[in-house]
Amino acid sequence: MTGKRARRHFSQLREIERGLIIGMKTAGWSTHRVAGQVDRSESAVINCWEQWTREGTRAWKTGSGATRKTTKREDRRIVRQALVDPTVTRSKRRADVGVAIVPQTISRHLAEANLKSKRPFRALPLTAEHQQLRLQWCQARPIWNVTDWQKVVFSDESRFVLGTDDNRVRV
Repeated sequence: MTGKRARRHFSQLREIERGLIIGMKTAGWSTHRVAGQVDRSESAVINCWEQWTREGTRAWKTGSGATRKTTKREDRRIVRQALVDPTVTRSKRRADVGVAIVPQTISRHLAEANLKSKRPFRALPLTAEHQQLRLQWCQARPIWNVTDWQKVVFSDESRFVLGTDDNRVRV
């Protein structure tokens, strides 16, 4: 059995294949012969035929998971709100949507849109050498007054953009 055929046995039947199986079985073909004709396993043919005889339909059943609580429109609204104001909590977003959903649903919708929560650093992680250099710099200037300190710009190595927006999302 070739690799292609082995993989096809585990993939779902297409609509045309279901129609062929039902047509051939209705014509009296054996399961073995039908399976060889459509290049599928006998169990796939049997399952398709049993569903046809039991339910009268060849359509594939939908998943058995829980039904969706939000519509596509509400999902887009959740994502849009997160882009407009990323500081709003999940509970607040849930109240804005107006549907009874759990906070994990909000997180899942945001993750599907590649929006992940992030926490800003409380302080820049400095190495021991950086800490020592900063301490030496401050100790060398013990007699500075307020006007001297106003001339110093502390940036904590943040990025400043004076021109156009660089489209980065800030926390």
